[in-house]
Amino acid sequence: MSNSTHAEITFNEFGLPVATHFDDIYFTNENGLAESNYVFIQHNDLLPRWQIPRAVPFVIAETGFGTGLNLLACWQLLLEQAPEDLVLHFISFEKFPLRQQDLAQALTAFPQLATLADELLAVYPPAEPGCHRRYLAGGRVILDLWIGDISDQLPSWLEHAQHSVDAWFLDGFAPDKNPAMWQQHIYDAMATSTAAGGTFATFTAAGDVRRGLQKAGFEVTKDKGFGRKREMLYGQSVTAQTAKPAAADSPVTIIGGGIAAACLAHELQRLGRTIEIISCGVADAASGNSQGAIYPLLHAQRSPLANYFSLAFDYARHFYTQTSAATWHPVGVVQLGYTEARAQRYEKITRSQANGGPGYDSSLVQLYNAEQTQQLWQHLPACPSLYYPNGGWLAPARTVEALLNGYEVTTTAELTSVTKASSGSRWQLEFANGKVLQRSVVILACGAGLRELLQPFSIGLQNVRGQVTEVRATKTSADCPLVVCYKGYFTPVADHKHCVGATYERDGEDLTPRAADQQENLQNLVDNLAPASWPAQLEPVNNRAAVRNTTKDHLPLVGEIDQGLWVLGGLGSRGFTAAPLAANALASALTKRPLPLPAELWQRLQPQRLLHD
Repeated sequence: MSNSTHAEITFNEFGLPVATHFDDIYFTNENGLAESNYVFIQHNDLLPRWQIPRAVPFVIAETGFGTGLNLLACWQLLLEQAPEDLVLHFISFEKFPLRQQDLAQALTAFPQLATLADELLAVYPPAEPGCHRRYLAGGRVILDLWIGDISDQLPSWLEHAQHSVDAWFLDGFAPDKNPAMWQQHIYDAMATSTAAGGTFATFTAAGDVRRGLQKAGFEVTKDKGFGRKREMLYGQSVTAQTAKPAAADSPVTIIGGGIAAACLAHELQRLGRTIEIISCGVADAASGNSQGAIYPLLHAQRSPLANYFSLAFDYARHFYTQTSAATWHPVGVVQLGYTEARAQRYEKITRSQANGGPGYDSSLVQLYNAEQTQQLWQHLPACPSLYYPNGGWLAPARTVEALLNGYEVTTTAELTSVTKASSGSRWQLEFANGKVLQRSVVILACGAGLRELLQPFSIGLQNVRGQVTEVRATKTSADCPLVVCYKGYFTPVADHKHCVGATYERDGEDLTPRAADQQENLQNLVDNLAPASWPAQLEPVNNRAAVRNTTKDHLPLVGEIDQGLWVLGGLGSRGFTAAPLAANALASALTKRPLPLPAELWQRLQPQRLLHD
């Protein structure tokens, strides 16, 4: 997975952005919006095509996101003139994303788009490589912004996007300024991803571009260019096929009542699937704590685990902001370097690429010195730390209950086995009370229950017992403004209490709270925040034990075990960070839509990786 950096830009005498690296403009000085409308919207024949009823989103793919002007132009047209049930899926690739403040300044050139621009700016992602999925306009516009070199990102995307694109916008910088964006392998990928009847348009009329597109299987036509540009190209695929539709639109049965099941219900419902939820209870297991931290799990190298969590954390923030604003508190997270070894590890995590580090975006994580740590809160110890400015905490049980509000959850005894029904095309579900059901499409999302259920499929999982201690807030602790992580974690005050957690006992299943675990939680807080004295004054008022389900590589378990039988589990101790993206990816795969993950990362999540003899 390639890394990316922000675009270096200047603003010209007209106040419009110019890319320093390519010495090229992002849009014409005359009227960038008019150019987008003329070149891309008119020459892809979008408005007439949008009037034709369709069951799936209209998919546009673009080379070069730039200022997002083409997205905003399409979004504006959609709201003004498209049928109300039309959904637009806009996929764009960008190696050098603009900084948020530069993007905001660039878009001031279009006051008529200000409302849409503000909505885009509010969810604009960090410059982290991979796909960043965003839902805009109440879900009518889905944006997939793929950050990184298009030569790296296209193959990762293409594997799950064949014959899916209705219109291509070729809008990289001019071929003579940025030849890497205008290569035969890109045109060939366009041809593979284009659906029957799919089209393309581009501002350039360069001969190499025309010949490359023709070689890939596009019929190419010239037309008058916009403004002072003499000519432009547009056309359509003559070889494209229609995407294979998803399997029969049968109801999806979700087994589980925690965050995995709740996220799946939400993601499948917005894709139009009928859902049935069966569970022992709602938010009664590992999803039932009163407070939980949301922040990414990062490494000093760009490991698959770190890559997944950088994207999952980014999507989780977006997901909870849109679905759970009342229970999501983005107050920031600090991870204390309370030993020399931890401090050294944190320094490596925040090294730039130029210094041999992973080069995480600063909006994701920052290294703070001892003084900066204490500026976050004066009662923290004077030690280095990692600071996650966009992290925070949410109320897990309330979040799950809110996400499942409006769905009927059939509560029943525990599911004890899943086997192929005698018909072969359905799955037989047997419950502890003797109840037996048969269903065509089943997703197992039942946390700790997965370990036993998946043993007959030779998939190995581990359960880990964790105990959280609640303490009564003191005058000092009540002022804690953010989540504090060390060997455990300490949350800001809610209902006059804090959560102090959590123990980690492999293969523990006993849910009875233990005095020794309470002591361990409180002692870690005292020891790791020394010499601060306030932790020793905290008084425990409650304990809660639950069992987390985890995998040996700490990546979630997401995918299809056998035809019609899916799983979402192995979320471990970062379930609320990992679950939203995992659910979105599973829902996309199940309905055969483009995935919000690079193909190699999706492969890493598959249940088959955990097969044992």
